[in-house]
Amino acid sequence: MLPRLTLLVGLALAASPVLSQDYIDLEAERKAAASAEVSQPAPVTPSEPAAPVAAAPVSASPAEQQSGQNLGELMYQLQLLQQEVMNLRGQVEEQGHQLRQLKQQSLERYLDLDKRLGAGAVATSPDASKVVAATAVAAKPSVTEIPGETEAYKAAYGLVRSQRFDDAIAAFDTFLQSYPDGRYAANAHYWLGELYLVITPQDLEASRQAFTLLLREYPDNSKVPDALYKLGKVYFLKGNSAKSREYLERVIAEFGDSDSSAVKLAKDFLAENF
Repeated sequence: MLPRLTLLVGLALAASPVLSQDYIDLEAERKAAASAEVSQPAPVTPSEPAAPVAAAPVSASPAEQQSGQNLGELMYQLQLLQQEVMNLRGQVEEQGHQLRQLKQQSLERYLDLDKRLGAGAVATSPDASKVVAATAVAAKPSVTEIPGETEAYKAAYGLVRSQRFDDAIAAFDTFLQSYPDGRYAANAHYWLGELYLVITPQDLEASRQAFTLLLREYPDNSKVPDALYKLGKVYFLKGNSAKSREYLERVIAEFGDSDSSAVKLAKDFLAENF
């Protein structure tokens, strides 16, 4: 019995390396299989499509906000400029109207001056002395004509005829400085008074002084009726209606029996303005 047991033990020991190896291999295979199952991805089952995600509102950047503000400011400035242009256009139209009125008034004053020239029996002549004699009656016939006076007066008067009124004023001023007591000094004062009424703008005060000086210094001159009538107009333009009427009525009272054109002009002016 003992020998048989010993034999079985021996056989078992002899076979143990193989069994042990087989057992290890089988255990390794089982672990490997288990590891493979774990690592293998699970099958993907079809699922419903995901709902679209709404885009979050994008806020404007500071640069965009600044650009919008600049655009608004530009539009406002444009509106202001358009309004200013409209205002300027209205002012230009108003100034154009005033300019047309001034031109009309200047034309009327010139026509009046031209009538005065015609009333003075102005005639163009190659003889300078004849021209001066036709346009001016000396206040002091006894005064001897100063050499060069006639030529200087004719030159100044020629500027009036050429409608160079500013130059004519300067020429008559020079004439009076050179010939203050000359034969034609009274006429120079008269034409200065006329010229200050036809220039633009009028110089009413200078005109008044010129006509007043003529009446004071040359009371017997043939230009006195015209000077009185002109003073009546000057005072009317200056807003002194009472003084204007006084001079106009004086023309009629003192020279009503003469053939002076100033009488009719004074009557017409009174009828139209008083």
